Amino acid sequence: MNIMHQPTIHVTQRPIVQEIRQWSEQVLEIPSEEFNGLPPCPYAKKAWMQDKVRMHVTSNIKDCIRIKKECPDDDTVDVVAWTGYEKMSVEEFDQWLDEQNENHNGIWVIGFHPDHPVDESLDEFEGNGAEEYALILIQSLRHLAKSSSSIFKRGYYDNYSQPDINHIKQRNSL
Repeated sequence: MNIMHQPTIHVTQRPIVQEIRQWSEQVLEIPSEEFNGLPPCPYAKKAWMQDKVRMHVTSNIKDCIRIKKECPDDDTVDVVAWTGYEKMSVEEFDQWLDEQNENHNGIWVIGFHPDHPVDESLDEFEGNGAEEYALILIQSLRHLAKSSSSIFKRGYYDNYSQPDINHIKQRNSL
């Protein structure tokens, strides 16, 4: 997929899109002992290679609601770089995510705010100097649950805390 020519990506937003792609290649797609030899995101490489990733850069979080409504129930994922993240604290952002998933309509939303604590299970990533953003992933819950169940069997979640495992199992049963 040529992410530089997607209609939602303006030339001024290219550094953000490039940084996300580099982070995926250099961190998310690399096998890790933390995840029982699997990459932190076991399906990322295949999704990129098969043009299953739709990139969006926006300063308005309400755009995510539209993207969620348009998200198909398949193995694609919408990756949203939200540049207006300073409008919400980490707590408000997490609450917004929970609200989106209360009425999920088969589409699940996951997010990472720049002010969240550093995830020690992921390798450090320097980035390319793009402006900061929150990262929001929007995808089919059915497909996410199926993929998650598959990697459960392969030991992916062995190092997760019991509350996190319970949360994932609960989500997968929705």
